[in-house]
Amino acid sequence: MNIKGLRIFRMIVSEGSLAAAAAAMNISPPAASRLISLLEAETKLQLFHRTRRRLVLTKQGEEFYQEAAHILASFEEIPRIAASIRNKTHEHLRLVTAPRIGQGLVSPAVALMRQRHPDLRCSIDMHSRYGIETPMGTRRYDLGIISLPISSTLVEIENQPLFRVRAEALMPKDHPLARKSEITAEDLASVNLLGLWPNQQWRQQMDDFFRSGGVKPEYAIETRSSLMACQLVRDGAGVTLLDRVCARSIDLNGIVMRPLVPERWIVFGYIYQSNHELTRNANEFITCLKDVIEAIRNENDDYKQAIIPMWDEPEQLKLQS
Repeated sequence: MNIKGLRIFRMIVSEGSLAAAAAAMNISPPAASRLISLLEAETKLQLFHRTRRRLVLTKQGEEFYQEAAHILASFEEIPRIAASIRNKTHEHLRLVTAPRIGQGLVSPAVALMRQRHPDLRCSIDMHSRYGIETPMGTRRYDLGIISLPISSTLVEIENQPLFRVRAEALMPKDHPLARKSEITAEDLASVNLLGLWPNQQWRQQMDDFFRSGGVKPEYAIETRSSLMACQLVRDGAGVTLLDRVCARSIDLNGIVMRPLVPERWIVFGYIYQSNHELTRNANEFITCLKDVIEAIRNENDDYKQAIIPMWDEPEQLKLQS
């Protein structure tokens, strides 16, 4: 398949027009148009509607871009990878994570590593859980930081737990349930619930909590973003479920958290391709993650009880968690 055609396709989507994409790639607009026509012929897809002034993605074009975005982005990595091999430098740490854990844990860990290694260069990509599985299969990243387990249809992925954290109800401090020390599924049966979309893993875990408590949840608002759900809590729209590590990425003023009963725990850790050894920088970053986790736990007893390190646990206990 014509790589240049794929690159101009991606550039048109990101730049917003064929002319801007052609200028970015230093080719003429007619040449760019021919590349798109060749790509459509190769894929047997109509990628754009053509008007006098612009190209507009078709439904097929949108689907093709969504499915192939990680592959298209990989083209931009090729010059850097080649330079790294030529120069035999491996100071660049490539991370992928999800917004939910990225801001609460990955960001402070990267800051700590930069303090310890000022010359470190690092790139951090944010994806949904689904979006992380495929890029890890193409080895664009040294480490993925995400809730476990993760698998890939392309390659075998190594899952290494770091800690488990207790799920809690997040609510305004003046909410009637804030007077309780623990929250049951029945407690939440009559409140305005804020949840993720049904196909997301965290939503499925929430639904399982309610089913085990004999409650059929009714979600007043659904969103794809945990951070949006938290903001809705701040604005008084209802109650959602989260954990204390992820909640560190938001302003908790005016918000309280209450643990669920029976207890629900989420396992977070790091992932990488099983057939590749971790780089020195990746191992250093894992040490920084552990140090940040311990620092968070030492802030107060609530954190210490809600966040349990797993790196020293026997393997059989990790598998059970």
